[in-house]
Amino acid sequence: MATATACAALVPVLPHLARARRRLIGAASLPGTATLSIVREHGSLRMSEVAEGLGLDLSTVSRHVAHLRAEGLLTTSPDPDDGRSQRLAVTAAGEAELRAQRDRVVGALVARLAGWDDAEVDDLARLLRKLAATTAPEKTLQRNA
Repeated sequence: MATATACAALVPVLPHLARARRRLIGAASLPGTATLSIVREHGSLRMSEVAEGLGLDLSTVSRHVAHLRAEGLLTTSPDPDDGRSQRLAVTAAGEAELRAQRDRVVGALVARLAGWDDAEVDDLARLLRKLAATTAPEKTLQRNA
């Protein structure tokens, strides 16, 4: 069981992780990338589900979606279950953008982690996945086809 002392050692590291993520992804593209990623990961989602999944206000997500639609990276279609709502889907251009973004991040990680061996990278990835799963909200989005 993790002790308070051990957990306290993580507190100063968390802001550094957030900054590292912004440096790797790019602060300007982070909201769009997060929005595209969650829609791709879960399939067709309502804007409210995206907001919930990202832990953001609906008005914030609405602005992100409007920008992504204008860029041709997301599409909307009427929700068959609720005519007042729209379902979001990633376009082929959105998929290409996510692949390009992933390639840029992988390249940056390769450069920055040049002094690490693969076992260390694997350990970090495993532990970060465990942290993410442990701290995820209890209610998670379901994958929609």
